[in-house]
Amino acid sequence: MTRRLLFTSIACLALVSGLVGCGNDSGKVVVGVILPMSGPQATYGEESWNGIQLALEDLQAGGKALPFELVLQDEKSEPTEAEARAKTLIEVNGARALMGSVASSNTKKIGTVVKASGVPCITPASTNDQLTPGNPYLSRICYKDSFQGTVLANFALDNGWKKAAVIIDKESDYSLGLSSNFKARFEAQGGTTHDEFFKAGNPDFSNVIQGVADFAPDVVFFSGYYEDGGAMIKQAQGRWAKLPVIGGDGIDSDTFIQLVASASNPIYFTTHFAPDAPDDRVQAFAKRYQEKFGAAPGAMAALGYDVLSVMADAIKRAGDSPTAEALAKAIAGTHGVKGITGSISLDNDERTPVKDVVIVRVEAGAKKYHATIKP
Repeated sequence: MTRRLLFTSIACLALVSGLVGCGNDSGKVVVGVILPMSGPQATYGEESWNGIQLALEDLQAGGKALPFELVLQDEKSEPTEAEARAKTLIEVNGARALMGSVASSNTKKIGTVVKASGVPCITPASTNDQLTPGNPYLSRICYKDSFQGTVLANFALDNGWKKAAVIIDKESDYSLGLSSNFKARFEAQGGTTHDEFFKAGNPDFSNVIQGVADFAPDVVFFSGYYEDGGAMIKQAQGRWAKLPVIGGDGIDSDTFIQLVASASNPIYFTTHFAPDAPDDRVQAFAKRYQEKFGAAPGAMAALGYDVLSVMADAIKRAGDSPTAEALAKAIAGTHGVKGITGSISLDNDERTPVKDVVIVRVEAGAKKYHATIKP
């Protein structure tokens, strides 16, 4: 990415209508934004924040005054930091609503805070099925892993791949949920699986690579995030031959593409958005993002745009100076908000939209749109 926000000792960063600082003396609704602006998931945080800025520009078009202010805090790609940032935003900054985070394990921690405080939160990208049930203050604008995992299993089977090595990070809610849903569908349709486990951040994947080679699968299913996935596939060259590799939205990152640029494996992954998809709204967003930030947008950019669009819609419907409870009700009543990633409705028991899944293939060191799967 060409633009990187650097966080040093700044406790909080608020960026709306020229406002810079902590606290709120304007009478506007404070909306806390919790994203990984540093650490191994930083490209997700950066892209999400860039997308939020584009949505903010549209909401302010024509000099419109907004009834809210955004306060951004870095959760450093750590669950405990995500929890701490949520508490700070609510208790110190007076946030009446939150947006974030990206990784499911981090959003799970935020969920415990908002459930206890009654302050609603919308996550743009956390797909683990168990996040929203039982927590009326947590919603999402992305699809769930039960859908994403099923799509991946069907994709593998449709390609004739009946034997899958499944690579899992046991400490990640995202990895556990996605792999579980993939395996359930794959095995129910006659496929055979073999599990290999890794620890995120450990640079040595030799045991996993050997275990996969010994199993001799038709396909490798990687369930995790982009830095580990890219490094693993790069290390596996010569051992995995030209085995196809598939994965979820956790590997949708330019960093992943750079790491696997020299890989001989066919690689596919599910995601929420592809800038080259045959859709006028998507392509217009991609062009605008490229012009402003000097890079093609990834899925997190589109989800960042959409999460602010949904939040702004809820604030508008919640009335003047809404309470956190009024905002929670308005979010749960969201219906038909037109986003970059699709139409978003949260007026269901799990406050989760029904949306398309996009399949992307990695080709010649770049991401290429492959297909759209309808729910």
